[in-house]
Amino acid sequence: MVDILYISMIVLSFATSFSIGANDAANALGTSYGSNAAKLWILLSVGAIFEFVGAVFCSQKLAGSLTEKVIPAITILSH
Repeated sequence: MVDILYISMIVLSFATSFSIGANDAANALGTSYGSNAAKLWILLSVGAIFEFVGAVFCSQKLAGSLTEKVIPAITILSH
């Protein structure tokens, strides 16, 4: 039972992260495509590269900042 819960948690976390990243990429690259400033294949390539780099190299620092700075500040303000 624990294995099923653990696996489903991983799958849902991945799906949520993927959807958030896809939304951010669309916001960042949509203007360039809509104004015909760059071709679609270039935007998709650049977007994929930088989304991957950001997820691999920057996610640990972001998670650390959230747990050390943001969440304790919210807890202090709520009391």
